[in-house]
Amino acid sequence: MRGGVRIEEGANAKLTVNDVSSLEEVKVPLPRSLRIRIPLEKASESMVDELHLLFSQRKGEAKVLFDVERPGDFMVVMEAEGYNVLPDRSFISRVQELCGRDAIRVIN
Repeated sequence: MRGGVRIEEGANAKLTVNDVSSLEEVKVPLPRSLRIRIPLEKASESMVDELHLLFSQRKGEAKVLFDVERPGDFMVVMEAEGYNVLPDRSFISRVQELCGRDAIRVIN
């Protein structure tokens, strides 16, 4: 829905609706690129395998950069070719499950 609020003196505010679209017609803009932080102390072979599987299942146009880090020691930023994804809510949620709640950052 698109609309506004109409405020008149001495009356309650009123909502106005200008346009109504079905959910099927509405396209949500998705991020064009993401950064995923992978702390080495938490990384495991199974985590890497799960990420690889997720990326192969969710191919799209968004670029992905990996921030591989060992806190207090170093951080390397990697861009892996062929890892472009469809970064919808389910993709982001799964990455957060695997890498941690603060592991993903949207960049546009």
